[in-house]
Amino acid sequence: MKFGEHLWTHLTPEWYSQYIEYDQMKEMLASFVANARHLSGPDNLLARQLYFLQADEEFFKYCSREASKINTFFAEKLAEALRRFEPLKKEVKYTEEHHRHPHSGSSKIFPLQENGSSSASASRTSVKSATSTTKKKQRERTLHLKINDLKLALSEFYLMLILLKKYQGLNFQGFRKILKKHDKLLQTNRGEQWRMNHIDCSLFHQSKGVDQLIDEVETMFIEKLEHGNRAKAMQRLRVPPLEEKQPRIVTFRLGVFIGMLCFLCPVLLILAFVLRKTITGKDAPWRAALHLYRPLFLIILHICFVGLNIYGWGHFGVNHVLIFEFDPRNHLTYQKLLEIGTFLMSCWFFSFIIFFITSYYEYQPFIQPLLCLVFLLIFFLNPTRTCYHKARFWLLKKLFQVICAPFYHVDFASFWLGDQLISLELIFFDIEYFLCFYIHDASWNKTIVHRGALCTGWSQFFIQAVLIILPSWFRFAQCLRRYHDTKQKFPHLANAGKYASGFLVSITNVIRRATNASYKHDKTSNPYLYLWAISALFGATYKLIWDLKMDWGFFDKNAGENKFLREQIVYPSKYMYYIVIIENIIFRYVWIINIFVYFDTEMGEYSDMIGFGFGIIELFRRFLWNYFRLENEHLNNCGQFRAVRDISVNLTSAVATPFSGLLDKIAKENQMENYTHARKHHTVVNFNTEKNVTIPNEPLSSIEEEHTHISDSQTSLESRTEQIVDDINEIMTMESSNILLHDDDAVD
Repeated sequence: MKFGEHLWTHLTPEWYSQYIEYDQMKEMLASFVANARHLSGPDNLLARQLYFLQADEEFFKYCSREASKINTFFAEKLAEALRRFEPLKKEVKYTEEHHRHPHSGSSKIFPLQENGSSSASASRTSVKSATSTTKKKQRERTLHLKINDLKLALSEFYLMLILLKKYQGLNFQGFRKILKKHDKLLQTNRGEQWRMNHIDCSLFHQSKGVDQLIDEVETMFIEKLEHGNRAKAMQRLRVPPLEEKQPRIVTFRLGVFIGMLCFLCPVLLILAFVLRKTITGKDAPWRAALHLYRPLFLIILHICFVGLNIYGWGHFGVNHVLIFEFDPRNHLTYQKLLEIGTFLMSCWFFSFIIFFITSYYEYQPFIQPLLCLVFLLIFFLNPTRTCYHKARFWLLKKLFQVICAPFYHVDFASFWLGDQLISLELIFFDIEYFLCFYIHDASWNKTIVHRGALCTGWSQFFIQAVLIILPSWFRFAQCLRRYHDTKQKFPHLANAGKYASGFLVSITNVIRRATNASYKHDKTSNPYLYLWAISALFGATYKLIWDLKMDWGFFDKNAGENKFLREQIVYPSKYMYYIVIIENIIFRYVWIINIFVYFDTEMGEYSDMIGFGFGIIELFRRFLWNYFRLENEHLNNCGQFRAVRDISVNLTSAVATPFSGLLDKIAKENQMENYTHARKHHTVVNFNTEKNVTIPNEPLSSIEEEHTHISDSQTSLESRTEQIVDDINEIMTMESSNILLHDDDAVD
């Protein structure tokens, strides 16, 4: 594997703009050689050497900028690591001391009172003893949770250090490779000399601070948190592989379930066509079955779509694990999620097939949808440690936070899940039908004949309106909570207005449907039809603009060559972006078909099937929306160079870092102009490979003078690097002295 491919494979995606521009430097060298071809031959030796000397000046200036960029970024990340490590170390020490000398309330002695009865005193003593025991258990539980939080925080911190260490090695290897190639192509040794003078002494290569922090974290984790169990500690600190390996058994099961679907799908279609009549000649109750089965189908289909989303994100380098703040060492891969989706889909098809068979023989067919629902609930609510229990519990926890949105902090995973529920509004609409069907249909072997008061008339439409508004309410409440936490009117209140428009659309649509009977002779005179159409048009336009501009970040004024998109894109084909924009516009206004259904009686008879089709279309739109929403979030993480989760630990007391002033000094002295610029723009230096070459008429002795001038131009970088190295070494020396001091205190 060539080094360019090796670099791209092993770099940290969120830091990609801060790595050496190896491919760009290769192109520079190739252009120099190409432009010097007409200078071959012994007669042009002097001119060729002078041209390469000019080229070296340009090349080494570029190398200097790259080295400065890498040194600055490494200095900031190392300073950040030192800042983060100090409070963690303090908390580990406090937890260890608290565990060694707990404040036990049961150590107090309660003597018997002489004037009271011995039994009453004994009773009071037992009550106090029980109370102290309860408090002790609560303290132990709190301490246990604190230790788990510390383990999680240290494991994420350790992962950051490993990424930083790889950053050091890849960049040094890149400079060594490109300068070796430089000397080979230009037939000189100036590249090696430049490397020895500027790279070998640079901060990112010379500093051993990261190695020292890695050793300290490992020692602390083994001795303090795992009580000397090195194997257990290193398993917890295990760095996840660069590429997720799919277990063979999961791949095998996924293949089996896909094969089952390929068999069950045509079988269901054939039975639906053949068994249109029951054994007694009655019509099969397929409409009621469609209402009962379609919400389960949409849930399962969405699980499969998310599995495909995860595959696409991983394939194109979108770090969804960091965005959703999953555990990088233990999370569901795309094959595991597709395994769940295809398994549940196979069960759904099998249940529908059984429904058609039992419906043909008129033998309790409507038990099948209920059994399918019960099976789905058991699968997700199963409390045992089976069927990917951690992932299921995470999902249930996030769903609970979405439902109780105003009372919980809203993170990306929570509002992303709320957006998924927006696309599943049809499920909430069908909840009313499902409940009324099984509550009021006593026989269960035919369609509903009579329903209760809550399932007919305006009561029914009111319940449907409340249920279908719920997803929009969840996101509306989340936006209000985010405004409460951040005090930012934009975008949170503007986003809340978008979901509030969904309230108006749902309410006017329900009123329109409820008043259809009153205007059946003159449908155009229904005023609620126009209210619904206007509100739906306004809501769809509002959401479309928000999708394109805010969620996806398109139509950026700095898009450059990516017209109508944004400055940086992840997916390889720009045409795919334009196609998805058109698709999103079409699918946002697909509801207009409902107007034709309203006036066409024949189409109205199949409104339930048309609604089912709209539900599938909306899920497909959300499937594509997920790709570009997470791409935009990933690019935001790249702009902030956020590569690991931020695990917060509740500090026992305020922690003052003894060398924070020195860390701030480094940040100020280095003047982060280039660093800040690189957060938004990937550094690229363009040069014209067809430019004219000017050959100066100078003697050969001037080559050494020009080379000296090139070396002098790098003096500022070298002195700056030495200053940074001295500052970092001073920090690490202070840190080591601090550790020895703590150890001496522990011995005393």
